Amino acid sequence: MKLEWKRAVVYLTLNALVSACVAWAVLTWWGKRYLPPPPPTLAVAQPAVTPLPPTPTPPRFVYTVRPGDTLSTIAARYGVSVAKICALNGIQPDTSLAVGQGLLIPGQAPTPTPMAVHQGDIEITEVLGAGILEDERVLITYRGEGRLNLQGWRLDDGRGQVYTFPALWLEHGGAVQVWTKGGMNDTVVDLYWGRDHAVWPPGATVMLRDPQGKVMAQYTVP
Repeated sequence: MKLEWKRAVVYLTLNALVSACVAWAVLTWWGKRYLPPPPPTLAVAQPAVTPLPPTPTPPRFVYTVRPGDTLSTIAARYGVSVAKICALNGIQPDTSLAVGQGLLIPGQAPTPTPMAVHQGDIEITEVLGAGILEDERVLITYRGEGRLNLQGWRLDDGRGQVYTFPALWLEHGGAVQVWTKGGMNDTVVDLYWGRDHAVWPPGATVMLRDPQGKVMAQYTVP
């Protein structure tokens, strides 16, 4: 009696499974034949992102302070405000100016009358930190009249290593130092060559050439 009961349970289970499979097959076939297909999924177009162009740097130029200059007289000379000069240089309106100090002035640099440059008007004053990359720099001083644009001038070691100056105006008595190491040219008295080794060891000869290649100053590192 017990065995027959177990057989009945097995038969009922099998019958239920077969019925379920048949019902699933029939419903699947009927759905594919008579039900409408699901609507297609529409892709949502993403708007193209256009990068903003970089903000251009406003024009500015370097002015070297002369005897008797004040922020007010300089501002009046170039038609700008004292506040703009102070903001550009990070100084206060009551800041005292030193003769030979470089100031950034907003606006386009006035076109100066070209001046003839002679040997002796500009000199290589000294090479500081010679042979040590972190300290090495060449100090150059202009002693001529008027203003001198160093753009296109070159420092040459005579062995193929050449530094070419960007646009930089020097007033009488103005000076600039060219560092051998890398850095940002964000001051009016410091320029950076970007070399990974020292260029001016003791005994090296530094030559300063004009844009035509003429040697205008020379210095031997002691």
